[in-house]
Amino acid sequence: MPIDDLTALGQKMREARKNKELTQQELSDLSHVSVKQIANIEKGKMNPSYLILRALAKVLHISLDTLINPDISLEDEGVNQMKMLYSSCPPEMRDTLLHHTQETMKELTELSEKFEMN
Repeated sequence: MPIDDLTALGQKMREARKNKELTQQELSDLSHVSVKQIANIEKGKMNPSYLILRALAKVLHISLDTLINPDISLEDEGVNQMKMLYSSCPPEMRDTLLHHTQETMKELTELSEKFEMN
């Protein structure tokens, strides 16, 4: 990864960690990645392996795409989070998740339409 990309990755990871209100030590404990590695990633000094990124992304509840792509918009990040929820759901429950999500979307659309009429 070029240096600028490493800096952007470090910033995104620090932001995600702080949004979860985790210290580097707590993230280390949960992800089994050393504090030194986390600090070096956040400073843009380390190009982490896929396995390290995957472990960190799992704890931070953020997609790998969101971590490594500095140009992801907030809307795209939401899409990635929905994908992560679906993929982390037990396979036998995915249809239920989809059904409930569709029903929630219908309710939110109806509610939004009511507010637009007023």
